[in-house]
Amino acid sequence: MSSKKPQLRRCTECASAGHNRATCPLESRAHTPISASPLKFFVHHVQNEPAASPHIVNLKNNTSPIWQDIESKTPTTMTESTFHSYHKLPSTDETKQAILPSPSIKTATKNDPVPEKFNSYLTTPPTPVKQKIKTETDKTWLDLFHNLFPLKPTLLSLAIITLILVVPGQARSYFENLQETKDVITENSTAGFLALQQSTVALKNADIDTAAGATALAGDRFNAALSTIEEKHHILQTIITAIPILHGELESREKILLAGQEITIGNSYLLNALQNAKRDTNKTFSNNLIELSAALASALPNYDAAVNNLQAVDVGILPYQYQAQFTDFRNLFTAVVTDFKNVNDLSNTLQEVFGGKGFRRYLLVFQNPSEIRATGGFIGSFAILDVNNGKIDKLDIPAGGSYDLQGQLPDYLIPPLPLTLTNKRWEFQDANWFPDFPASAKKMLWFFHRSRGITADGVISINATVLQRLLSIIGPVVDLKRDLILTAETALPTIQTIVESSTEKLNHKPKQILSDLTPQLLQSLTSTPPTAILPLLISLEDALGQKEIQAYFTDQETESNITSFGWSGALAQAQPNEDYLFVVNTNIQGEKSDAKIKQTISHQAVIANDGSVVDTVIITREHTGTPTEPLYGTPNLDYLRLYVPAGSTLISASGFTWPDEKNFRAPESWYKTDTDLQNIETEVTIDNSSGTRITNEFGKTAFGNWVATAPGTTSQVVFSYRLSFLLPETNQSTISMFDRILAPFGKSFKKYSLLVQKQSGITSDFESQILLPPNWQPKWTSDDQILIADNGVRVTKLPLTNDRLWITIIQPTKK
Repeated sequence: MSSKKPQLRRCTECASAGHNRATCPLESRAHTPISASPLKFFVHHVQNEPAASPHIVNLKNNTSPIWQDIESKTPTTMTESTFHSYHKLPSTDETKQAILPSPSIKTATKNDPVPEKFNSYLTTPPTPVKQKIKTETDKTWLDLFHNLFPLKPTLLSLAIITLILVVPGQARSYFENLQETKDVITENSTAGFLALQQSTVALKNADIDTAAGATALAGDRFNAALSTIEEKHHILQTIITAIPILHGELESREKILLAGQEITIGNSYLLNALQNAKRDTNKTFSNNLIELSAALASALPNYDAAVNNLQAVDVGILPYQYQAQFTDFRNLFTAVVTDFKNVNDLSNTLQEVFGGKGFRRYLLVFQNPSEIRATGGFIGSFAILDVNNGKIDKLDIPAGGSYDLQGQLPDYLIPPLPLTLTNKRWEFQDANWFPDFPASAKKMLWFFHRSRGITADGVISINATVLQRLLSIIGPVVDLKRDLILTAETALPTIQTIVESSTEKLNHKPKQILSDLTPQLLQSLTSTPPTAILPLLISLEDALGQKEIQAYFTDQETESNITSFGWSGALAQAQPNEDYLFVVNTNIQGEKSDAKIKQTISHQAVIANDGSVVDTVIITREHTGTPTEPLYGTPNLDYLRLYVPAGSTLISASGFTWPDEKNFRAPESWYKTDTDLQNIETEVTIDNSSGTRITNEFGKTAFGNWVATAPGTTSQVVFSYRLSFLLPETNQSTISMFDRILAPFGKSFKKYSLLVQKQSGITSDFESQILLPPNWQPKWTSDDQILIADNGVRVTKLPLTNDRLWITIIQPTKK
């Protein structure tokens, strides 16, 4: 007998070894073809998605000046909730133009024309990957082996013959042992992961008792599964040695179990720290924070090891119906580990800011997103916080709010031009004009120093929404003076009403309620039960990620750390030849109407053959308020700025409404020009056709104009501009992070990347599409939310909760 191993064919349908297209399980379920490339380009969807989900995109020619409809072809109802389809779009020869995609999606009907290769897919439900075992008597060793490793009949027969030749007379026994081993491992690992999920959720919610029991159970189950593998190792190794097609499957299954064990150990570190803190009630908040940081530092290596093990698992070895679930779990846990790392960074930074550096004085500014400003909201009030070695020495909150500094400011500065609609003099309450938070923070410190004659070591801005987060963790706060109970649900509207319409405002103390409540909130915060520290840190880290909290420190090392964590609120510096978009709203004389505004940002990039790019951006603002509503029913007047790559050329802009010129207030002739403003806003020009103001700021080009939206109406403005750079032909060796991904693409491809920044205080819906030149196709995308078509890609509409980066690799289909 020849010792040469059998040559295994690779399927042209799914790229897996061990079968061909005729016997491919995917083909049998009427899937459309999968590329034989190691990379699989597909669209992800499940049964419970709405029918309008655009998983097949036709980016086609349309000369309409509004977004064109996107045709969607939706499969028939799936029988498995975790079913995923893999398909690519039919090609199109239509010429692409600078068109705008439609926000509405047309759902396919049975009468719609369907490309021939999709007919069977749309009309035939998928068949199961494997049939359920009907009775115990049906469980032959052949059925059991097929159930464990679903192979095609020809390869299965080859495997059986091979095993019998290697271990004659023992094949049935080996397979029975294999099935028994698999059953034990499956039972223990399933129970382990269920307990692990319960443990992790309980830890995040500070339920120590539940976390303790679930963590112990998970550890026992994973240990039992690993022990079973160790005991049966010689059986499995014999089978794997005899059957080459099983190579790597045992390793992948072991990786899954090892990952579960590592996560269990990591959770145990956190659990022990919380249990110790719960027992010792005499420890300070700072001490509990230090111990939790130490526990996180101990757990993170185990979490990292778990991530590495999960990434090493070949998902193809799992039963088909569990593959999507495993992939979702792997992605979710990887995100959880990232969150824990950020929380660890946050706890260390809090110790650094409030702990070990002696006396520090911070300027706290409270921003109201209902009146949106560049860094998150109008500065209605502020506080001076003095801390020393982790303890609060003094907290001063002026009852008059930010206007208390007006009479103390000796300087008369000309404000940024749009702000002259409300004030001819630039003052502290309008200091957050720049969307780059460090620049605005420096201006706040300047105004404060010039008004009070004292300096501060940093600025921490806190949006009103943070109060909701805190109250959801520490519980309600009682205001005895006003006979109020403030909960996470009632605090903001109650405080807003008191600030705007109570007798305290008539006495020129509109922010008195904040002066009264803030010390109580800080006391509750520093007295947070040890078990609630982790949920508190997780919530604060999320607030920092969504820019509800931003910080600037004069100490360069601290500021550098804050910036590296992405918590500084600075304008990002895009990479060379990278598209960039930052939409910045500024409410001027629109009262609190932003609480009723829904905003959608629609972006399109059209790439030409020479690599030039023309972007079109539509901003849609809907005012959901009514004219009779106090504060919120006011017409919304927004000075809107669009920050784009430096050197971009405005092609056209439309949809704007200018305030009446007579409402602007001209500064006195002797007012001084502010040096910071002059240095930041350079090369100011005006587009004659639209009145759009064009400036260079922070290494970007900015387009600014006015948008007015009355209650019950919708406004829409459009910017079209050409980027200053060409997408170059890229050699994969110049992009080290993509070396492995780009290997199949050879030497010729282009990379289009889009960095979109979120403005603090507003969550807009965002969508984008990138249209490619003829004979170019997308080959890889960085995000599973990007839908791929033959002539472009589309980012489906999603809430812009934080800064996002999307990357698409494109390659010519022919030279």
